[in-house]
Amino acid sequence: MIYSSAFNIHVYISAITLLAGLTTLGLAIHGWRTNRNFGRKDSVSSLVFSIGLYFQLILGFMIYFTLRTSLEGAVWDVPDTENDASLRFWAIEHIALMILALFLTQLGRLFIKRSSKSILKFKASLFYNSASMLLILFSLSIALIFR
Repeated sequence: MIYSSAFNIHVYISAITLLAGLTTLGLAIHGWRTNRNFGRKDSVSSLVFSIGLYFQLILGFMIYFTLRTSLEGAVWDVPDTENDASLRFWAIEHIALMILALFLTQLGRLFIKRSSKSILKFKASLFYNSASMLLILFSLSIALIFR
């Protein structure tokens, strides 16, 4: 019961985080093409996307490490984890891709803060958040296969 509720919350927060990511990308493209100043809404959008990813990481770790029932056991304890593509995806690949996406988003925020020109901030936002979104969407598409 708790596991399924937490998993559903994880899915809903994922959708909100993806919308924040798409908004961030849209603002970055618009700002870059129109040469406008990097404003508060651009910064807030990037921050919301980053916070959403951190929240997803914490919630994902809670689901993965603490909310699994004792009957299921840990994914890495299953003898066929390395031979079963579905178990391997959830035990290793999904986590690695999501942490890498969070790292890229955080790296992008660092470059945004350190850049002095608005055009460089938009380019950094577009590059790092696009790479992060591609990893997230790739992981989600694989997750739909192994669901």
